[in-house]
Amino acid sequence: MRGLHLSGRAINEIVKKRAAAAGVTYINGLKVTSHSLRAGPNTDMKRAKVPLADRREAGDWGEKSPLPDCRYNRPDDTVDATETDPLDAVPLFGRFKEDIAEP
Repeated sequence: MRGLHLSGRAINEIVKKRAAAAGVTYINGLKVTSHSLRAGPNTDMKRAKVPLADRREAGDWGEKSPLPDCRYNRPDDTVDATETDPLDAVPLFGRFKEDIAEP
């Protein structure tokens, strides 16, 4: 049904505008795009040895899709998880991360 979801293009524009508003257009040398919303979690799951079928389901890929192991995986460690995440500076729920109490 039309009008009940955002297109991939619209999501990409939202992600890029929010990143630009936060002063972050690149993270670890990679341009911030909506692609990161799928690639990051999939890469983390693959590193944690989550089976391909489960990663396909989590990423809403088809049951025979090769995308989780090729396009949406970053095995070359282009993302440095030890580096300070520049998006930590973005307020969450109207507050900065350091102001949110840990459970």
